[in-house]
Amino acid sequence: MLESEIDREAAISRDIEEQLLGNSFTVAAVLADSVPSMCRSVWSFQRNERWFEDTLPHLTEFYFKQALRVTPSTFRYLVESLACDLSRLSTQMRTPISVEKRVAIGLYRLCSSAEDRTIAHLFGVGRSTVNVVWRQFSTAVIQQLESQWICMVRRADMADHVREFFAVTGFPQAVGALDGCHFPVSPPKKHATDYYNYKGW
Repeated sequence: MLESEIDREAAISRDIEEQLLGNSFTVAAVLADSVPSMCRSVWSFQRNERWFEDTLPHLTEFYFKQALRVTPSTFRYLVESLACDLSRLSTQMRTPISVEKRVAIGLYRLCSSAEDRTIAHLFGVGRSTVNVVWRQFSTAVIQQLESQWICMVRRADMADHVREFFAVTGFPQAVGALDGCHFPVSPPKKHATDYYNYKGW
């Protein structure tokens, strides 16, 4: 008797779900038909932001690296290495975005937490262009540079890498690091200074 009551309630519940689902599709179809399509009045908007053209080339090496997280020489290397994948033909429709600007957009998108809108304003391009250029840049880096720069350390070179990593970071017995995590601890009072991180805690 209890089982038949449970089955009946489950059947009622399924019927209600099906009706709601059917109503949702109907409402969605009506709304899709009632929303007018956007008519584009211009091919692309004229943009006046010129941070890339006017500011970036005049930055010192320190501030250039602060902006894009690479030195100017590394930036030039990336431009030369990725030019075949990122360059576009000029057409009668428009002049393409330069390879240098494409690389800068890709680097800025990867190294900052800025939204696409902010990056678009900095570089004088559209938001969707930032997204497309960043994806093209990432794909080009993977295709052209991954096999050359990312590889496992050979056993014969392990000791050299451990020594170099320690010289740079002061962190012993490690070959490299992908990321770091800081969390507070209660250090022993004798060696408390050994437990400070660069954030000061």
